[in-house]
Amino acid sequence: MRRLALVTGTALTLLCTSACTGEEEPQEAANVIAPGAPGESSSPATSEQIAALAEEQGHNEADVTYLVLMIEHHGQALEMAELAPERHEREDIGRIADRIAAAQGPEITVMEGWLETNVFGPARENPAYENFCGLEGGGHHGGDGGCDLGVDHGDMPGMASPEDMERLEAAEGDEFDQLFVELMTAHHEGAVTMAEEAMENGEDQEVLRMANDVIAEQNAEIERMRQALES
Repeated sequence: MRRLALVTGTALTLLCTSACTGEEEPQEAANVIAPGAPGESSSPATSEQIAALAEEQGHNEADVTYLVLMIEHHGQALEMAELAPERHEREDIGRIADRIAAAQGPEITVMEGWLETNVFGPARENPAYENFCGLEGGGHHGGDGGCDLGVDHGDMPGMASPEDMERLEAAEGDEFDQLFVELMTAHHEGAVTMAEEAMENGEDQEVLRMANDVIAEQNAEIERMRQALES
């Protein structure tokens, strides 16, 4: 899985808050902007400085990368679930889609909140956050200010292809139920893989808890979907 350049390169500049925006409100993330020599402008911090800051704050690149990717991953699950009400045949499939929407929408909010608190500061007012998220006229998740992270779907396990999404949108009845379970099962399995990697490589206790919850919830959901097709 491709690592987003959150600790090196251009994206380092996105970790600043008041230093980038000119806001008076202090934020710890502003420490990643290294002051220049007299008469010179500040520059993005080095990877060593970022690593030291992350260690001080109790999280690392794996924590941030996991949330960045999982927000987008959850976003596609919501898109799939939103197709179910007018297309499903089995009542259990409808209930499963409702559960997915009810769980993963709030999880996106919590993940974005962690990024705002630990990386971007007051992100909704921070141009750096908007640049990072690619926000142009509203967010990816329903235009409600959510974060369109602009990550490549091919970098995440279990993501349905555009062709798969078109097939799901065109399906109805039993065909929809079967395809929904096929695609969502693969999607959940991919999320579990990502969460297991975060559990292995991450450090932040809140992020590890979120990853552990994803593993438990989505494994349970896979079993519910299997049973739904057998009923």
